[in-house]
Amino acid sequence: MKMAEAILKVLKANEVEYLFGIPAGIVGPLYDSLIDVDIKPIITKNEAGAAYMAARYSSTSGKLSVCVGAGAVGVGNMMNGIADAKRAKAPMLVIAGYINRWQMGKGAIQELDGEQMVKPVTKYSATVMDEADVMTELDKAIRIAMTPPCGPVYLSIPIDVQRGEVHGSLPEPLNLAELQAVIPERERLERAAELMNKSSEGLIMVGRGGRGFSSEIMQLSERLQWPIITTPAGKGVVPTDFELNLGNYGFSSTDAASEYVNSSQPKCILILGTSLGEASTCNFNEVLVAGRTVIHVDRDPKELGKVFKTDVSVRGDLKEVLPYLIRNSRRSSKADYRRSMALNEPYERNHTGLSLRLFLERLKSTMPSDTRYVCDIGEFTNFVLKFLEVPHGGDFEINLDYGAMGSAIAGGTGLYAADPSRPVAVFAGDGCFFMNGMDILTAKEYRIPVVYFIINNAMLSYVVRGQKFLYDRTIPDYKQERISIAEMMGVAGIRAMSVDRMEDVRNIPDFVRELDGPCIIEVNTDGSEPAPILDRLKALMK
Repeated sequence: MKMAEAILKVLKANEVEYLFGIPAGIVGPLYDSLIDVDIKPIITKNEAGAAYMAARYSSTSGKLSVCVGAGAVGVGNMMNGIADAKRAKAPMLVIAGYINRWQMGKGAIQELDGEQMVKPVTKYSATVMDEADVMTELDKAIRIAMTPPCGPVYLSIPIDVQRGEVHGSLPEPLNLAELQAVIPERERLERAAELMNKSSEGLIMVGRGGRGFSSEIMQLSERLQWPIITTPAGKGVVPTDFELNLGNYGFSSTDAASEYVNSSQPKCILILGTSLGEASTCNFNEVLVAGRTVIHVDRDPKELGKVFKTDVSVRGDLKEVLPYLIRNSRRSSKADYRRSMALNEPYERNHTGLSLRLFLERLKSTMPSDTRYVCDIGEFTNFVLKFLEVPHGGDFEINLDYGAMGSAIAGGTGLYAADPSRPVAVFAGDGCFFMNGMDILTAKEYRIPVVYFIINNAMLSYVVRGQKFLYDRTIPDYKQERISIAEMMGVAGIRAMSVDRMEDVRNIPDFVRELDGPCIIEVNTDGSEPAPILDRLKALMK
């Protein structure tokens, strides 16, 4: 059996469904072998898009994703997507082709050491120079990618090695239940329950690690009558309409979440599945934990105690931790918790043009309730985190920790590939579109029905506002000539519409019904609506 075919068969045995990437001469054997192995290729417009798709596929599903592309130039294009996967702890395997072994050191086309390029942003990287080592290295890389904390890995395989023969048997598929088991220490669970039972009032903070455990988290919240705040990456884990959910905290906190954290009410905080990064803590603000008993639960031991001192840290999977805490915590004898305010203060018309806040608030009754949203990076992100409501059955995905503009545009396709049973919608700005927008065409070619909300204010508004705040001046180059992205995509054969007034929102349900490919909804604003970005700007001054 040819090496390239054997590699794909090992991936297929490990439940790999898609191969994201762009074919090139030095990965030709792998792409040729796709004809013989049932893994579907998704050919993107840029290797960056392939890596972003793979990262979102893995970060939402927990499954192994695979990117394949040329070494050197292809890997260079993938770097942001690989780094995105690293920060999201997404299990991604990058397979890069390399020049023939006999060409090395002679200045061959695309000769560059990709292994050294990617080492800072991968859990493991290697160049496999001997046919006898390929299966061992492939099995090792997959195991490392899928072992908590998960993350991206990289293998560079010369083209003549890909063309070689395999001798011997192929590695057995991974036993994920065994590999990914993170069993918490009983003593730490007991101590956590003891501290929780001593606190009549508390707070539950939920991060990305809470995905898949919504019902258990809400059950614990109701039992304790402790309200919930979610990090930006944890938004959507708990439905907005859950009565104990105070909404997003950290980057662009809801008013209700900020008020409760800053009050003296909660005596204990239970932190579930978050690394407590800058985006989740209002720039590492101690107000979140000051004077409170702190219990932190995470699968990654490096995250425990890294930012804030804890009273008890529990390294463990929430599928083990949450049932224990539910069984061993005392049901609250107090009256049911009632938040003192709506999630946010009432809207105030303090701008011209379309209100992005009102547009986002209206989507709850416009888009299907089970829509999974994926959010890109820009000033609009602040509005989305603060004002978008994710109802029961929906979900939300963002990688604010790395913050790569354009990542969600390709990422939406990865999200849909991971679960095509529910609709997917992307929020991106005009800057995101111009940076990585061409992979909307990938969705078109594969007839993937992603709804793209492109917020177009014809400027780098985050930069404009930030420069004015930090330096009390700005330059005109940050504003751009307004270009209709809807018209651009319409020329490419993609269904498109514009929202210029709030009245246009009522046309969206019919517009997104029965899609057979992506569509563009361009939301035109003039950028005058003040964004809730003060925490981020203050952080840049420190």
